[in-house]
Amino acid sequence: MKTKKRIEKWLADENFRRYAEKRMQEEITEVPENHTLDRKYEELDEGFECDDRYISPLVEYLAYRLHLARLCRNPHKRRRGIWWVFVHVFMQEHYTHVFSEHFDPLLDELQDCIIPMLHDEYVRRLNSEKRGRQWS
Repeated sequence: MKTKKRIEKWLADENFRRYAEKRMQEEITEVPENHTLDRKYEELDEGFECDDRYISPLVEYLAYRLHLARLCRNPHKRRRGIWWVFVHVFMQEHYTHVFSEHFDPLLDELQDCIIPMLHDEYVRRLNSEKRGRQWS
């Protein structure tokens, strides 16, 4: 619950929200490794196109990939894994509304990962800008 309150506070900051939206858009449009498909995801996604019953295994697989990323000790690989899941959930955006009962727990968990990660980037960027101005 503590994380939820911090996220709400961070999202109240308009400058942070703008930064977060810009970074999310960058990850969606400009980072090619976020658009790579693995065989299992591709199989589930294709199955879902023909049969709505594939939604549950598809969401479970995305949650599995998110959990794997969160467990990764290497910070770069952890961030890349979380972004990969974010982009693939974003590509399913229409279905996240239609099948909200399946996607809502994953979306909550993904927000709990993405927003703190973005806030850390934002704070580091602000601190580096302040240090740069000090030396000028």
